[in-house]
Amino acid sequence: MKGHEKLTLLLCLIWTATILYGEMFSFYMPFLFSCSWPHLSSSSSSDSTMNGKGYAADYVKVAVIADPQIMDKTSLRLPSKSLALEFVQFYTDLFMRRAFFSSILPFKPEVILFLGDYFDGGPYLSDDEWQESLSRLKHMFGLNTEEIHSTVKVYHLPGNHDIGYATLQSHKPEVVRRYEKEFGSRNYQFMVGKVEFVAIDAQTVDANQEGSVASATWNFVSNVSSDRQLHPRVLLSHIPLYRRDWTDCGPHRGSPIINQRIRHNIYDKEVSYQNYITEESSNQLLNLIRPVIVLSGHDHDQCTVTHESKGGPVTEHTLGTISWQQGNLYPSFMLLSARKTPLSDTSLPEEAVLTRLCFLPMQTHIYIWYIVLFVLTILSLLLWPTSGLSFCHHQFDDMVECVRKLINIYRDGTKEKNEDENYEYEMIWGADGSMHLVKKVLAQPVTRTNNIGPVERGNAVMRATAKKSVNQLTEVCLSMETNADSEVDPKKLPPRASKSKAKMVIQRFVRTFRMLILIAAVNVPLYMMFLFKDWIDK
Repeated sequence: MKGHEKLTLLLCLIWTATILYGEMFSFYMPFLFSCSWPHLSSSSSSDSTMNGKGYAADYVKVAVIADPQIMDKTSLRLPSKSLALEFVQFYTDLFMRRAFFSSILPFKPEVILFLGDYFDGGPYLSDDEWQESLSRLKHMFGLNTEEIHSTVKVYHLPGNHDIGYATLQSHKPEVVRRYEKEFGSRNYQFMVGKVEFVAIDAQTVDANQEGSVASATWNFVSNVSSDRQLHPRVLLSHIPLYRRDWTDCGPHRGSPIINQRIRHNIYDKEVSYQNYITEESSNQLLNLIRPVIVLSGHDHDQCTVTHESKGGPVTEHTLGTISWQQGNLYPSFMLLSARKTPLSDTSLPEEAVLTRLCFLPMQTHIYIWYIVLFVLTILSLLLWPTSGLSFCHHQFDDMVECVRKLINIYRDGTKEKNEDENYEYEMIWGADGSMHLVKKVLAQPVTRTNNIGPVERGNAVMRATAKKSVNQLTEVCLSMETNADSEVDPKKLPPRASKSKAKMVIQRFVRTFRMLILIAAVNVPLYMMFLFKDWIDK
């Protein structure tokens, strides 16, 4: 197999492994390695009886999802039904569908809880557009499948991108009716095991108290407060409770802290936007509902803070978005364990609800790696030598051989020179008048020093030993240059074997294109298979 063929095979395997991880295995990582139900590792469940399925039998398993905020014509200001918008919608929806079916459902939750913001421009969509977005939402999270309907209970919470704030609700009541027809009441309570969940329409708690929009929510809160509290409560609010500016959000926060911003409509003074519920309303909710924890969304990033209330400290978990297109590089979801049995007299109320934050694949990083790998593939195929790595191998061998011969030449020359210096020659004349040189050993050998005497002008005489060394050195270097030229420089080849530079460039591009086709022939069908496999209804 030739060098470029081996390179093509290697790159093909790298692309296959990359696609397998990026399009499939990365979504199984939360279930297989990085996340688990909190009651399995909690010391509070150490006395729990374990059933045959391997989890504590006295906890209900709840998966919590926040801010899908599926994209529509209001998201990027792109024309409706445009190719660019369809492209972005497809890959955003695909990520959330993979996240739900490959990362969340394998945990086998018994309850799924959505914290609001299903749509991006919900209040501004026509009925047909809203129904289309609703169909996409159900497709992404399997809400139209028998598996979800028969085995999992689903609860919903309204968000500001679904029904708007108080000022919009008062001017467009049809938006609220449309939401309630599909998802049910905005303010309600339900039981999961022995834990009571209280869901409120947080977009209305800071509205004008005299208006009907706010009164419905506060009347519901008052009714909950007047009821006798028999079980620990969890407050569900799409908008987080008040926190001071620059409050630390814990180690899972990936973006800068967002401080309180609140705007009012100039006409009716109703709230048109807010980051957090005001301090006064937050304290009222904590004191009236008396929750053990608070779950919220809206911020699109993770944040864990502790609030002070009359009943003691209360922890609030703000979940990050599950979408990779909503400004968070680290999409997430939460696993929550709600106790099935009543707490003992010695147990703390917080032990009734255990939580764990789980992170999804970083889709942005996966696509960046695709781009980097594509660039590296092109460069590798273009710059790979025609003879592969054999060129470097031959050059290294020639260099080693040259160095070895130079060392031998130096040793031989030094030996001969030293022998001549340790002898003297005496001229003896024969009877016939001829002269003879007799070689005699010096009484004291000549000692060589590194001192170099003055150089005299005269004729340079090359000794036989020096001639021999120079010839050997020339032979080695010429041999090395010949080998190098035969593989590197096509201009030094015989005329019949030489190629023009333009022809070589064309051949290199043709070879690169051919190898790219081979790599794509294997990996593009694999990639398309994953797209269709994950998109079709299961």
